[in-house]
Amino acid sequence: MRPEELLEMTPALLAKSILHRRERLAETIPEQLDARQDELRAAEPLARSAKEQRDGLNAKVANLKKERNDARKTAKNLFQEAGELRDNISSSGGVQKANPEWAKNKLDDKLKALEHELETNSGNHKTEQKYIAEMKALIRKHEEWVEKRTDNQEENNLMKSKYSDARKHLDIAEKAHQALLDHASENEYFHNTYLEQESHRRRADARTKRLAQALDSSQRGIEHWQKHIDNGFDALLENSKRVESGEPSSHARRRNRNAPEQNSKQSPPQVKARGEEE
Repeated sequence: MRPEELLEMTPALLAKSILHRRERLAETIPEQLDARQDELRAAEPLARSAKEQRDGLNAKVANLKKERNDARKTAKNLFQEAGELRDNISSSGGVQKANPEWAKNKLDDKLKALEHELETNSGNHKTEQKYIAEMKALIRKHEEWVEKRTDNQEENNLMKSKYSDARKHLDIAEKAHQALLDHASENEYFHNTYLEQESHRRRADARTKRLAQALDSSQRGIEHWQKHIDNGFDALLENSKRVESGEPSSHARRRNRNAPEQNSKQSPPQVKARGEEE
């Protein structure tokens, strides 16, 4: 429609055109809204189920990590206690000279780098496996040393018991760690499934809300324009009549109100120096 044709339209005709448009929208939106609501109702339980599966597996993984870490820590403490007993046996006359291989393989020396990575850099599954394997190898070597001893039988038995308990806890840590690896692909699958289902739910929810807002806007628009068609357009034509009577338009009045503000923001005139020509 050309501007000339638009200007020739009466307020009543223009209002009826807008009203007709709003009514058409109000007729078509409900069907779309129902479809989106059905989509949302279908998406919500899928997203909820996917989240529950993911969270359940995450909880299982967290428990396995705690079981692995606790068992590894217990094994380390037992190994250290057994090592102290071995040092006592070696220094109490049971052995004239400390075993250099034992000194070389002490836990603080052999596992220092791996433990640092585990504690400070959250080492990966290979680091965990290597740590457990290193400690099990040390325990086997030290158990062989205990088996060859005949003196200090009581301390040897206690040391042997601690090595045995340490090995059992390392077996627990190893099994828990292997279970974590088994869950890795499953965990990724459940997480990706949840992200996909949740994304679908959010899209359906956003579409539903937009259509509901559009329907509400159309219904309010119908009421608004129907009221003016029934009761007249005096309120809408108030500014137009003011301009016809010679008063300034809304834009002109707003511009006049802003003029003093703009003038006050301008910098004051510079004062001339004494002796300068006026």
